[in-house]
Amino acid sequence: MAPFKIVITDFSMPLNEIETAELEASGLEYELVQLNAKTADELLPHVQDADALLVQWANISRPVIAALHKCKVISRYGIGVDMIDLEAATDHGIPVCNVPDYCIDEVSTHTLAFVLALNRHLFGHVQHVAGGQWGGAPGGAPLRLAEQHLGLVGLGRIGRAVARKANGLGLKVLAFDPYLPADQAAALRVELVSLDELLRRSDYVSVHCPLTAETRHLIGTAQLAQMKPSAYLINMARGPVVDQAALHAALVGGAIAGAAVDVLEQEPPAADEPLLRLPNVLVTPHTSSWSAESLVQLRRGVVGNVVQVLKGGPPRSVVNPKVLGKLRA
Repeated sequence: MAPFKIVITDFSMPLNEIETAELEASGLEYELVQLNAKTADELLPHVQDADALLVQWANISRPVIAALHKCKVISRYGIGVDMIDLEAATDHGIPVCNVPDYCIDEVSTHTLAFVLALNRHLFGHVQHVAGGQWGGAPGGAPLRLAEQHLGLVGLGRIGRAVARKANGLGLKVLAFDPYLPADQAAALRVELVSLDELLRRSDYVSVHCPLTAETRHLIGTAQLAQMKPSAYLINMARGPVVDQAALHAALVGGAIAGAAVDVLEQEPPAADEPLLRLPNVLVTPHTSSWSAESLVQLRRGVVGNVVQVLKGGPPRSVVNPKVLGKLRA
């Protein structure tokens, strides 16, 4: 039997020693190909005979999927799958899998780090001291964090972890999630509200929903106008969930007090991206998921999805479950 061809379309780590170790332990006969390809033109010469794809940011569009004549599974390095055409994958009988338990602790911790930094005006204080000043730091006296309202847009695994940690800080947690049963929210000590109410009442609005057609630019000019002038927006989801031009206008115009984002609409951003020049914005380079442990967990999980399918087992963590009735042999 010919070895399975497994293609890593793109990945930020230069070596694939963890992936290789997992494949060796599986006992599969395989050929592992590592690319640095993200577009259809770059991918097509290398993936048409692939049995499995491991994908980070490559655009796995319908034309790419249509050319995958042998592919039995697409596995994503991460939780979100907005770079993969799920409908096309389902049409062609290819399950798309993710690593749903990846980086829950890391992203939730990063979120609370943003909340604390914004609340305590930490970056302004650091710059104040670095500039040779002492005392009388900019931003004025911060409000006590306990009893303030944190609004979570999306209460999936990461949103729930944020809620649990925020409860420990004395924050009152609101959430908008039309798919979450009320009893689950109550168990987390979270008040479920409409998006409009969440925006009006929250001192910090933190976005944790997936990027879909429904959530693209979910937070725009109208939504930002509903927030308190003293409130902060945090985006931990995907850049396009927030209308970045509208966010910039709201920050410049004083509609909200500030923002902290780990994601942008364009990554990496253009050198002249105006959001990066504002003093009331914290930006980290899409690194909230990083830790030594989470990277190992991610890489093992991605390969585990592939091994499961190529050994003839049912795919796990399938994000296009309609495919299950028409999987490729």
